[in-house]
Amino acid sequence: MSLDQIVALELEGKSYSLAAVLRSAIMQGTFRAIDDYMDNALIEAYAEEHHITADKEDVQAAVVDWRVEKELYQAADVEKWLAARSLTTADLARNARMKVLKERVKQHITSGKVERYFAENRSQFDAAAVSQIVVTERGLARELAFKAQEGAEFYVLARHYSADEPTRLAGGFIGRVERTQLPRAVAAHMFGAVPGTIAGPLEVAKKYYVVKLEEMYPAELDADIRARIERILFEEWLCLKRKQASSHIPLWEQD
Repeated sequence: MSLDQIVALELEGKSYSLAAVLRSAIMQGTFRAIDDYMDNALIEAYAEEHHITADKEDVQAAVVDWRVEKELYQAADVEKWLAARSLTTADLARNARMKVLKERVKQHITSGKVERYFAENRSQFDAAAVSQIVVTERGLARELAFKAQEGAEFYVLARHYSADEPTRLAGGFIGRVERTQLPRAVAAHMFGAVPGTIAGPLEVAKKYYVVKLEEMYPAELDADIRARIERILFEEWLCLKRKQASSHIPLWEQD
């Protein structure tokens, strides 16, 4: 099967071949799949250097996970899926092995580093429960902030005045968020404050916010945050390895 016969994209009822996608990628000089393959090569090289292997049982488990993800529960369905993409069971096994190796290399790279990263960057993972009122006039925002500080029910003001539909019906309640999930101007007033603090008006993208800190949740190194830090550290390692690697992409150099 030629690349012209392999469908890479279907959009609005029209199909686009892998050959067409690759030609476009060559013209633009970029294709994420090549970067992904480079990452895999760097991971494999590290695994080989440090004697990190993928057990047969783990590879088989990764194949099962892939089949569940794709909802391919019958062997015939797997074969049909692979054949439609000019792939083989060997390709599937290699993909599963790579998934296992990547996870083991990540654990090796990040071992003993998570706790230090958390200690040095703990505030990044602090969370807060926040409510907001969003309006388009500074004067109105100032008036609402004053009313809230004087004891008016924040959720009543939000339901009546806020222009932010997703939170207005909830009385302005955003929910539990981390620092990076809030506009910088809002986060600066919420994190480090005490519950009940009301701030505003704060201008963000030509809108004016009045915000209330409902509760603070200081970060703890739980399983979720540990996994996130591992991903951060692993991506930092990969980024460094990409920069250090001696590589070029002949595909972009074709006449």
